[in-house]
Amino acid sequence: MKIAIIGPGAMGLFFAARLQLASQDVWLLDHRPERAARLGRDGLILEELDGTTQHLPLKVVVDPALIGPADLTLLLVKAHQTQSAVQALPHLLAGDGVALTLQNGIGNLESMAQVAGPERLLAGVTMLGVTKVAEGHIRHAGQGPVILGIPPHSRITSQELADLVHIFSRVGLDCRSAPDIVMVLWQKLLINVGINPVTALTRLPNGRLPEIPGAWEVVSAAVQEAQTVGLAAGLPLPPDPVARVRQVCQATAANRSSMLQDILNHRPTEIEALNGQIVVQGRRLGLATPVNTLLTNLIKALENAPQ
Repeated sequence: MKIAIIGPGAMGLFFAARLQLASQDVWLLDHRPERAARLGRDGLILEELDGTTQHLPLKVVVDPALIGPADLTLLLVKAHQTQSAVQALPHLLAGDGVALTLQNGIGNLESMAQVAGPERLLAGVTMLGVTKVAEGHIRHAGQGPVILGIPPHSRITSQELADLVHIFSRVGLDCRSAPDIVMVLWQKLLINVGINPVTALTRLPNGRLPEIPGAWEVVSAAVQEAQTVGLAAGLPLPPDPVARVRQVCQATAANRSSMLQDILNHRPTEIEALNGQIVVQGRRLGLATPVNTLLTNLIKALENAPQ
């Protein structure tokens, strides 16, 4: 299978490595020529959970036309980069090709549909923990499932979805499908609105959050507030999302969240697609969201603070 991955961040590199190890034809699309050249020249160091490492070659380009139509295109850029990244989809998505977003937050699927139409789109979430150690060096820091589903208005068949789940399972991922992927996206959102901003503000790894009462109180308040918004929007969300967040913290204990990595590396974060979306949805529904509003504003302040 020919697979294009848009976004050579930690998660994009992880999926590129795993799929390549399963003998898939993997291409990475990068918007930064200097990084693309370096990754293409030096390859990737993948550090697994057990400490073993592998050095893998990579095919990295900046022009999607050099990849051509792919059987599967994975969108793994940060949410704030989605509008720019989806412009590559017409070059990559042709015929029976499928485009899959595994990004954080909500709104990414809609951006893809605006450019490529909804017919050949899939959505998914991943609970994997992956940390960027250095440029071209990533560490698998936490195990977790990859959940895929067919979003509204997509014409992808259940058999096509099952085939993709099988491919991801073959590369050692705990991959499964879900009948209501929109609800799954919201369940992941509930996890992210708690873990990501609080780790970014405190500099704590995921596993430390439940151990520190002040931090955990903020995590819980943000998650419960987001749950209230989701339920008001008519989503059948599970009754105890805070317990699920605790499980994810324990399963990815050593991981530095993507938002913490962004703050430490002075990069823009995905706060608008996470807590910011809770604020937007709450406003639309007439619900106050003081905790998520505060976290959104604090992260924005950190983004603009002097280095």
